[in-house]
Amino acid sequence: MIRRALLLAALLAAACRPSPGGTAAPPGTPPSTAAAVPASAAPAFVTAASPVRREASDAAKVKGPDGKDVQNLVAFLHRGEQVTVVETREDWVRIRTSDDREGWLKSGAVMQGDGLAPATVLVPADVFDRPDLLAANAKRKLDPGTLLLVVKAKPPFTEVNVSGTGNAWVLSERLATGDREVQVAKLVEKARWLERYKKHDEALQVLALAREHFADVPLVDLLATELGEAAPAQAAGTPPAGAAPQR
Repeated sequence: MIRRALLLAALLAAACRPSPGGTAAPPGTPPSTAAAVPASAAPAFVTAASPVRREASDAAKVKGPDGKDVQNLVAFLHRGEQVTVVETREDWVRIRTSDDREGWLKSGAVMQGDGLAPATVLVPADVFDRPDLLAANAKRKLDPGTLLLVVKAKPPFTEVNVSGTGNAWVLSERLATGDREVQVAKLVEKARWLERYKKHDEALQVLALAREHFADVPLVDLLATELGEAAPAQAAGTPPAGAAPQR
């Protein structure tokens, strides 16, 4: 009887012992409403310019560590920024930004998935409702410099996420996925957003940044034209870009 009692006590102790890497929850504790996301989660991108909140709430202010009201704002992210999803909670996701700050975004402002990657188009591109040439949508086109998020390929088409209009299909050959073109597309996206909110001077600063680092990418001149800025004066004796060399 004594041996059986000792064996029963050992089994009960093993059942209550926390699993490796975690702590056993007290009896009666309800499951958490937040779901942790593994560190090896798929890439995640911001799909629209959005504020990162201290708390999962639209409230303008929340209680800070000292009990005083503070702005419910950690950062402001733009479409195309890559983030790390830490956990999800109903309509919100907790993310880590590129500078390691953490906060909450509306779940609709983040897209996550294996193979997800940014892209753009250098010339106007046709949009298709389905991956079929007969499904061309005559009312829609992608403007050069549009920042896209590649979702999946179904040759000769690729499904892409388009800001403000959901997903669409384009011919894969139209996509530009080079790093420099994509970086300029991100700047074009931000400059266009600033223009919509009447922040022309800030949009010009974005253009100056693009010219400084990516002057050889054609989309930079496109952005300059949109912002009403003439191309930089051409050096004397320098042939126009794309001109055939003189013999």
